Amino acid sequence: MCGIAGIISNFPSQKNIPNLLSILSNLVSRGKDGTGIGYIDQNGKIVIQKKDIAANDFFEEYTGIKIDCNIAIGHVRASTVGIVSELNSHPLLDCYGNIAVVHNGTIKNRKNLRMELENEGHTFRGTVDSELIPHLLEKYYYEYNNLEKSISKTVMRLEGYYTFCVISNFEPENVYLYRHHFPLLILKDEDKYYFSSERKPLVKLLEKRIRVKNLKKDEITVLSTDSIEN
Repeated sequence: MCGIAGIISNFPSQKNIPNLLSILSNLVSRGKDGTGIGYIDQNGKIVIQKKDIAANDFFEEYTGIKIDCNIAIGHVRASTVGIVSELNSHPLLDCYGNIAVVHNGTIKNRKNLRMELENEGHTFRGTVDSELIPHLLEKYYYEYNNLEKSISKTVMRLEGYYTFCVISNFEPENVYLYRHHFPLLILKDEDKYYFSSERKPLVKLLEKRIRVKNLKKDEITVLSTDSIEN
């Protein structure tokens, strides 16, 4: 069982990364085999930072770093498939670093899918099953030139359990969320959206009572910096 979290705001903020790390540190019970974050920088490009350490240690290393960003996603990993390593920690990328994914779950048909994608020329960096998702998204994006349709096509190929989040260089203003099995909660608070695998880390961060939305099964949700209102 892994943990997913993220923040999207209507204006760049140096608080987004520290707040994301705070959420992840309170999801550490869901995975101690790796922690990582991904964000969209001011040039509209994905930046990834990850290590094969628990969230609390990662939090200490990155506390005080000042990064302006609108969008940041994060993950804590439990190594159900694939060894404990930095390469197997999330976020995971496609071949060209245009698509980043954090995933909670297990993909049962991973061997056949990986063989198919490798035969098509895709290069995998690690051994974790979750890495199939960004590569499938890449495959379908270059076919349809539409990220939401690429997600729809990707989930039709997956067997098992999967809830995941996607950011991309193609749409640097958007975060895509998809839930097939494990919960993912969304909270709108002033000029930000927060999402997390659990409610408790959001309550601890905001220090107040909150009402969250649970993603429905097989629902694609798009959060955009352009649509957030104070």
